[in-house]
Amino acid sequence: KLCFVIFFFFYVSVKFFFYVSETFTGVGREWSDWSEQFDLAADVNNWDEPLKLKFMSLLLSGRARDIYSGLSAEAKGNYVLLKAAMAHYLNQGGSGYIGAKIGASDSLLLVDSGATLSVIPKQRWLEITKGGTELSGHHGDVSAVNGGLMGILGKWQTVCQFDSLALIAEFLVADVPSQDILLGFDFLSKYGVIVDFGKKECRIMGKMFPLIVPVGCKAEPLGMGEDEDGPNEPWSVD
Repeated sequence: KLCFVIFFFFYVSVKFFFYVSETFTGVGREWSDWSEQFDLAADVNNWDEPLKLKFMSLLLSGRARDIYSGLSAEAKGNYVLLKAAMAHYLNQGGSGYIGAKIGASDSLLLVDSGATLSVIPKQRWLEITKGGTELSGHHGDVSAVNGGLMGILGKWQTVCQFDSLALIAEFLVADVPSQDILLGFDFLSKYGVIVDFGKKECRIMGKMFPLIVPVGCKAEPLGMGEDEDGPNEPWSVD
């Protein structure tokens, strides 16, 4: 009986990796294309729903894994809901600005659904903290959307104030030319943020906030208070 169980799992594993040989990172390939290939493998191997859920979770990495980790238990336990939720977060890619106060500084934060991590430029960090403050260590390389590596000074924990809503946020302090403070998926998933670039709105912990979507993103700009020179060109980090 034990030999049969071992053989069964070996058989499933061989067929699984034969038909689905690549993990899905959320970068460089469309979700619809990958999930279609995954469904073909599931049909050929006669996987039931629990096996589909298990194998799909094993094949997600990078940004796709981060998105999966932030989903509800209900979505992770229902194959149809899981595919729909992954498609929603992977395909909504866009960026816009939301007003917030960091320390005593009024700021526009760039909300980017395609960025994995939250980042603050070194210059903005020095301005807000009036010369800098203690940073915790950060391990691992961080690459910008253009593929280049960023110089990371460390990790900074602070409070972002969205009107009456105060939330703890962690930013990587990066030596980059951009002046945008970036809210990445780490922050969005932690607080269950829902961003609708079409409606130009952002829901955080059940509270709705307007979103400024610059020209060139997926929606037209929303006329409301900006910095004198307006927001910088969007940038991202994977």
